[in-house]
Amino acid sequence: MGQDVLSALIGTATGVVLAIVSSLIIPLVIRRQEKREERRSIHEKYAQPLAADAVNLLWRLDEILFRGRAQYLHDEAPATAFNVYKRISTCYRLAVVLGWVRAIELEQSYLFFGEDASVEDLRTAVIDLKSALADSPHVELHVLRGLAEMWDVTLPADPGTAARAAACGNAEMQHVLAEFGLINHRDLATLEDAKQLQVVQRMSRSITSALALPSVDDSVLQATCPEAIARMSVRQAWIYRDWQQAIGTLMIHPIEEAARRFDVIDYGAFERLFTRADGEERPWMERLEAVVVGIDVGTADPADFRVTQLCSVARALAALVCALERLDLERRILDPKACELARKLLTTIPPREAA
Repeated sequence: MGQDVLSALIGTATGVVLAIVSSLIIPLVIRRQEKREERRSIHEKYAQPLAADAVNLLWRLDEILFRGRAQYLHDEAPATAFNVYKRISTCYRLAVVLGWVRAIELEQSYLFFGEDASVEDLRTAVIDLKSALADSPHVELHVLRGLAEMWDVTLPADPGTAARAAACGNAEMQHVLAEFGLINHRDLATLEDAKQLQVVQRMSRSITSALALPSVDDSVLQATCPEAIARMSVRQAWIYRDWQQAIGTLMIHPIEEAARRFDVIDYGAFERLFTRADGEERPWMERLEAVVVGIDVGTADPADFRVTQLCSVARALAALVCALERLDLERRILDPKACELARKLLTTIPPREAA
């Protein structure tokens, strides 16, 4: 009798365990496996094209920044077929990466979200890429430091206070540009001498007021006016985050009955957009052009911050390529030479100084 009871209890316990395993544990394992396969599927369908176009842009930036082969971007470059193609192609390679980033975001892809370290690295690289294209506080600080050194203004040790003063200076500069009908900082040098002095005086008051310091003597401002204008006349071109989103949306189109929901437009379609004289897309093309056209790394113009900007873009792209290389994929999607270039640029390009 005791043996029968024990056998019955063992049978009951076994049945309960089997029921738990079959109704809870096995479905949980299956769901986790399905989720893992879903992530891998999305990795596969978006990682490959993103990797291919990120590498194309990385090779082009290497050519521009480090191999001295960017004469086609110079302001004085003749409009030959080769030069025109390379200019448009450079803009296309930047725009198409923004297109893939936008497509992945719209699909709410796991490619940018997950627990794997490689996915975290990829997400960080995309954030850094957006920041490199959009953020200018480090330029504002550079201008502030240059003016403060020239006028013997002591800047606070606290980075936050200095950053706020730099932001106040930038806000005043936006008023100046608007009031004098100027498009960008480089146009300050076109103003007549009296107006240049007004600009310098206003910038000085803005900075010293933000720092709660005495005003700079007017005789100092007059004596340093040409140099102050030169230090404020930085060349910069930012693609702000909302602009990046708009350009990315312009670059993609939905596709039916395919593994992914979106594809990017090809070079031919982009060239038609780019060369359209007065199309509604033209402002976006001009914003892409502004980042690269006129770049001349050989002259090392300290007032052209676009060189530093493109270095930051290249570093973020290199990190993105390395993160894609580490993804859990069933097949290799990157050329080993591209991975070698990415690792080299990560070593040679220092991280951007925090603002």
